[in-house]
Amino acid sequence: MNHQISNTIGEILETQGASLSIDDFISQLKAKYSESELEQFYKDLNFSDLEQAVKAIVDDIKG
Repeated sequence: MNHQISNTIGEILETQGASLSIDDFISQLKAKYSESELEQFYKDLNFSDLEQAVKAIVDDIKG
């Protein structure tokens, strides 16, 4: 599931651009995945919340 959520973040970034806020990414993820899936996602990546995990992945993709 983590890979799938990471891929979704990449797809959002690719289709909608880097100007989206982290809140925009989170809103779109919450529309697609359950709270428990998203919670497991950031915990598996050793982040304390979803915002930190999404920001780290977006920053990594942007390079």
